Amino acid sequence: MRTIYLFLLAFLPVLCWSCYDDKGNYDYHELNRTEVTGIKPVYRCDLLSRLSIPTVIQSEDKGRTYDYVWMTYQTTGDKKIDTLSQEKDLDWIVSADPGIYRLVFEYRDKQNGIANYIESELIIESKYFRGWYVMKQNGETTDIDFFSPDFQNTGLIQKSRGEALTGRPRSLGYIGDYAYMDEEQEEMVKNNACLMVISEKELQVVRISDLKMLGDFNSLFYEKQGIVAPGKWFGGSEEHGLVNDGKVFTIDVHSSPLGAAKFGYAKAGDYELAHLMTKNGTMSPLFFDTKSSKFCTVARGNSNLLYLNSDDHSKFPEAYPDRDPLYAGFLDEGMWEGGKGYVVMQNKEATKARSILHFDLTCLVYYDPAFLKNRITAIDEIPLESELTRAECFGMNRTFQMLYFSKGDKLYYYDLQNKREQEVKRVGGQPAVPAGEKIVMIKHIIFDNSYSAPDEYTNKLVIATGNGSNYKLYLFDTSADKVKDNPEVYQGEGIPSEVMYMSSKMGNGYLCY
Repeated sequence: MRTIYLFLLAFLPVLCWSCYDDKGNYDYHELNRTEVTGIKPVYRCDLLSRLSIPTVIQSEDKGRTYDYVWMTYQTTGDKKIDTLSQEKDLDWIVSADPGIYRLVFEYRDKQNGIANYIESELIIESKYFRGWYVMKQNGETTDIDFFSPDFQNTGLIQKSRGEALTGRPRSLGYIGDYAYMDEEQEEMVKNNACLMVISEKELQVVRISDLKMLGDFNSLFYEKQGIVAPGKWFGGSEEHGLVNDGKVFTIDVHSSPLGAAKFGYAKAGDYELAHLMTKNGTMSPLFFDTKSSKFCTVARGNSNLLYLNSDDHSKFPEAYPDRDPLYAGFLDEGMWEGGKGYVVMQNKEATKARSILHFDLTCLVYYDPAFLKNRITAIDEIPLESELTRAECFGMNRTFQMLYFSKGDKLYYYDLQNKREQEVKRVGGQPAVPAGEKIVMIKHIIFDNSYSAPDEYTNKLVIATGNGSNYKLYLFDTSADKVKDNPEVYQGEGIPSEVMYMSSKMGNGYLCY
């Protein structure tokens, strides 16, 4: 019987409709067709600037009137909708927190009640969200400078908290979703984009939008650490991590955000990590353990330090007790790929001979069959007469197999395919940097978010020169094995040690270390 009842219920609306004595008015009106002009697909605004959007609504029925609402909501978090205006033309002082939003214009026909919507992307920035951060040493302290074509400010830590960090620079990192407790509002404030500024004695979590100090070394840990010796920071799509006193601590990015959750125990094992690391935003980091002289890493869900161990496909030893690591970098072959890695090693013997270890970094991609396998694919033994043997700093080209290095005021590259070195000059033939300017830092930075914002593509070879008191920052466009003329040039005080490009589109998965 239940089946019969369900059958009859299914047809009940039809039966009722056919029996209904419809006395409605069938004098239909065609829908009023409209077209709106004046609204762009993307708006980029500075905090506290004025956003004015005059609109024109072209209607088939010139007599139609409308109700208007301008709304916005953030694309991450709770997506709370805020009403900005109920006027046709938007005139708004941008007061929302920096971030990426959807801007929605609704106009509702007063006659038929039909609403239409037009959406745009709204990017709210502070002046510190689009430019270059430089970590630097001043005496025995650490600070950061900021440069952009429209705005420059130096000594940001000193100005923000009254004093720079004690100790020399160790690491400059990024986290896009830091959380902290707002004591006045008694609530957790999430999704704060922050710099991790780390000296050998201190750590500061600095919110990028307003340079507010949200946390320090102790605030990141559940238990107070007996030794405060922070080193490398790394962020990514799976874990964030910090090396302290040679031990590595991590936190799962899929659990509570750092700040709400904290670092617990260090990865287990008898090890001491060298001050050296490389990774992209998605793969595990490449470390070197000075106790075992082996390469190692960490992985989400594993409480131990993990070593790259040999198997039937390994071609070279996994341990290098006779060598010290000097530099590690990688060739980026895609956000979700391992790419190729390169580690410059120096022999402990008196000659200080150098070598370059080539890695297939699929060994650091957790879903690849080669994960945690020794995938050193080649070793270049560098001749003692080579300029690379006397190189003072290094940097990896992110798109070509070129290892940059410098000696004094000369910039070189080592061709990792053809095993040769050559001085890097400008397209016009002159040296990359003026004679007498000592090169102290090299980094190739690519930030590509052009698929969603056409102007969000940055590709610069960054060269810093300095004399110990002052520095120059050269931002070069490259052309094959040369650098182009007329680079952007910025100047500051101190000795630069690290550089980072910042964008409001930056995320944990974009940054490469």
